[in-house]
Amino acid sequence: MLYIYLMTIVMGLHGMQIEKQAAEIRQNLNTMKNSFGDYLSIWDTLGNHLRNAQCKHDEGQKKLDRFVMQLDQIQQKEPESV
Repeated sequence: MLYIYLMTIVMGLHGMQIEKQAAEIRQNLNTMKNSFGDYLSIWDTLGNHLRNAQCKHDEGQKKLDRFVMQLDQIQQKEPESV
């Protein structure tokens, strides 16, 4: 009878230990979730910066192409005789 009582106590202690470990795991997962959320925010910001940089690059390329085309047109004109 004493053995059964002691085994019940041991099982209860194991259950408490498992609950404590489960709480630690939940806490660690929550910490990881918050860290990952911070990372996602940084990743989104980086994506926005890259899109903006691509847009400005394209805009600058168009202006450069127009400028080169204007220079070509100027060079191709025949000099006017006076």
